[in-house]
Amino acid sequence: MRRGTGRHEDFEAHIQMSEAAILLQILRLPGIGPAKLRLLLARLFQLGVPIERITELSDEQLALGARLKGEQIAALRHPASDAEEDLHQCADKGIRTLLPADSDYPLRLITLLKQNAPPLLFVRGNLTLLNYPCLGISGARKATEESLAATHKLSQSLSQHGWVIASGGARGADEAAHLGSLQSGGPGTIVVMPTGILKPNIRGEMRKHLEDGRTLLLSEFPPEFGWTVGCAMQRNRLLIALSSAAVLIEPGITGGTGGTGKIALRLGLPLFVLETPAGIGAGGPDLVKAGAQILNLGRRTAAQVAHLFEEAGALAGADRERGITPSLFTS
Repeated sequence: MRRGTGRHEDFEAHIQMSEAAILLQILRLPGIGPAKLRLLLARLFQLGVPIERITELSDEQLALGARLKGEQIAALRHPASDAEEDLHQCADKGIRTLLPADSDYPLRLITLLKQNAPPLLFVRGNLTLLNYPCLGISGARKATEESLAATHKLSQSLSQHGWVIASGGARGADEAAHLGSLQSGGPGTIVVMPTGILKPNIRGEMRKHLEDGRTLLLSEFPPEFGWTVGCAMQRNRLLIALSSAAVLIEPGITGGTGGTGKIALRLGLPLFVLETPAGIGAGGPDLVKAGAQILNLGRRTAAQVAHLFEEAGALAGADRERGITPSLFTS
């Protein structure tokens, strides 16, 4: 994004910035990501300071009350880029910003994550996809051909019954899930990005669908951010919270797919591990012991699979209403 000019060097000259721009400016501070931004907002709430007035705090208040470090305070006072202008440039590219109070903000995130829902989202594409039942699929990048074929079949058949498929956009199982949805004639697919929305790592055939109205890109990171391990793990939390149910493809004992499963179990989301001739992955048995179900497509029809997810989602929702939900994942 463009560097600040002489007119825009001091953040305190921009007190009238929009809330989205202020949140973006804070997200760009060194060492601040979506999780730490939520903690900062909680501290400001305790201080009785709305986010729009953060720069009215003294350096001492920012250090002691908001717990910002010296380099973060300096970056807040003198940002390297004009966040408001950057958001205007994003809007010119069809990118919208969503705050929790916005009508288009995903209700599932507020329902599952409550106060831990992302304070700021960047989206591009078909927002109506957020209104459909959604299956989250997370899988190994090096999944076997049997598992990739089964993932494509599951995604394609469920999409034909009006479900949206959400995944992380990576090669392997994620890509098979997205393409199965896009090739089905169903509503479409959501790509939950581990990068900023200006850095989509989308390959080959999937890239062709970005402009056809059946894809939604979604990110909680500053638009210009590239891939990091931390962002990928944070993305998995968002993927689960957007979903009505989740399916894992060849989860390992360690790694992102197994970690996604643990997040689903903590949030009380229906979790399934796909069984194929290649098995359920090295981490599958432990996840099943913890509460996941094994999903074997076998001779199940698409309607039966859709009903299975609908029933599991309804039961999980009823449990949440009765307060039986496990502790929210907040790290």
